Amino acid sequence: MMAKQNLHKFPTVPQNLNSIIKPEELVDVIEMTPLSLHDRRSYNLLIGNAWNTIRERKQHSISRQEITKYVDSKNQDIPATLRNLMSSIVVVKVRNNENGRPETRQIPLLGPNAIEERGPIKYSFPSELIDIIEKTQIFARIHTEVMFALSSKYSLALYEWMQKRINLQYVHYETVSIEEARGLLNVEKGKLSTFGNLNKYAIKPATEEVSFLTEYDVTAEPVKTGRAVTHVKFTWHKKRDVGSQIAAIEELERSKVGRKARMENRVESPAHSETFPQITKSSEILVSSSALEKGKELAIAAGTGWDIYAIQSQYFEHADKKGKPDNPDGAFIGFVKKKIKERP
Repeated sequence: MMAKQNLHKFPTVPQNLNSIIKPEELVDVIEMTPLSLHDRRSYNLLIGNAWNTIRERKQHSISRQEITKYVDSKNQDIPATLRNLMSSIVVVKVRNNENGRPETRQIPLLGPNAIEERGPIKYSFPSELIDIIEKTQIFARIHTEVMFALSSKYSLALYEWMQKRINLQYVHYETVSIEEARGLLNVEKGKLSTFGNLNKYAIKPATEEVSFLTEYDVTAEPVKTGRAVTHVKFTWHKKRDVGSQIAAIEELERSKVGRKARMENRVESPAHSETFPQITKSSEILVSSSALEKGKELAIAAGTGWDIYAIQSQYFEHADKKGKPDNPDGAFIGFVKKKIKERP
């Protein structure tokens, strides 16, 4: 039986920006115009500041102090940041309102804005984006303290992607294609074109930093088809060691000076490698992202409104009892079809 989730209640947050809610469509993007780390942080702040009234399709207001609170304001060009966000396009998959079929949409991240001299920043979101947000059922909660501690846009993108998934009880990994990995990390087209460079400069640093600054240990494992690396398996587990959890919290309160050395020392420490929990039996089953997408399309076409990750969790439970299937993708699709057929 599928675990009940309150998917339709729109979440609200305290107006202190200590945490930010972000809809899944802006986390699991197919492609996004590359943003700098600063642009991405600023956009999250704009979303967080407007969140509780974001569906009202109005102009929102935020003070310069909120934007410059965590960065050196002398080096910040707020108008340039807003221009970057206005010209940035996000490519997402959503359900067509008329026929329920998946469709790909290209949407600007930010609408018209105005900056008063010595006054607040006024901004709005495109109606097309609000339409998607209104129908969102899954959200990621981003902790502002962590967001500003992460030092690269790749780390922040991975952290957001993780925050959507960490509350799924039986899901501890996800396998994505190389192109999907580039998309979720917001790697520019033409950059880091080989897996070696992608892993060295984006995946590895991001997994290490997210592991260092959060209560989760994250790993990334290349998956080959023949001799070529075609996919990346991201695995995450909450740290078993309470001391490691406390160390991550304490690190957020420490100065950034010397953080890189402290992180490198932790990664190289044999003790750190021992803190990774054993992978559960269900996490040995690889369900490809294409199979997940097909399962999601089947659920949408049947009008169920189900969360595909909740279905995946049930599939893992089923596989733990029945044994590892020879064809995990085929077995997963069969499981989804059976659930649709047998639903009340």
